[in-house]
Amino acid sequence: MESIEINKIEEENGSTKNWLTTLLLCWFFGFFGIHRFYAGKITTGFYFFFATIASILAMLVDVYLGAFALVWVGTAVVWDFCTIAFKEFKDCYGKVINSSKLN
Repeated sequence: MESIEINKIEEENGSTKNWLTTLLLCWFFGFFGIHRFYAGKITTGFYFFFATIASILAMLVDVYLGAFALVWVGTAVVWDFCTIAFKEFKDCYGKVINSSKLN
């Protein structure tokens, strides 16, 4: 009975977003911030998207500058991936994305 109550509390406090979907979006499209758009974090999603595009364009001018910027974005993507994998990533409402159920 106690585990059922704990599950209900987690469902009430957790996000409606799917954890696996968020993880896969970060893995395949993390540099473009798609996982952040999915979580409702539109502003930081745009930051990821435009930083990636700017990094690629900067590589056309100066390879080292573009590579440095791309590593910077990559570090943020790896950080997001780890927080999602450990089920600590939050949506735009501050709720942890940890649900494995498909809605």
